[in-house]
Amino acid sequence: MSYSEEYLRVAIQRATVFLILLGAVTWTCVAQSKRPLPIVSAASVPFYPRIAQAAHVEGAVRLRISTDGKQPTSIEVESGPPMLARAAEENVKTWQFEQRDPATFEATFRYVLVLSKCDSQCNCDDVRTNSVSLRLPTEVEVSANAEITCDPSVNIKR
Repeated sequence: MSYSEEYLRVAIQRATVFLILLGAVTWTCVAQSKRPLPIVSAASVPFYPRIAQAAHVEGAVRLRISTDGKQPTSIEVESGPPMLARAAEENVKTWQFEQRDPATFEATFRYVLVLSKCDSQCNCDDVRTNSVSLRLPTEVEVSANAEITCDPSVNIKR
């Protein structure tokens, strides 16, 4: 067998191994993405952390959650403001699932501050906009009124 034939044979073997590995990885990813999400059977209502609300901190927290089939066993923060991430983690720890196979999935908690309407005299509508929207186990939205501080000395006419 000549050098070029040997080189071609080795190249074909390597390409075959690469394609087999690529197919296995693709199949694994597809199989994981089609796993049914766990069903949350009990959970505490999430809240907007008071200190984050006062500091006007808002944003999205992405978590990677693993379960043993009944409750969370691992919660990893992938992104988000630390003040809000702690609140999201604490809430997920309260989740209970209908008995299923162990699973891992991502959840996003969105924390939103809503501004009240205020006039130039710092008189604000006292409309409470605190709300929670649950699309468990993958999405949670928590909104609260943004705290507004007015300085009456700004409005003094001279």
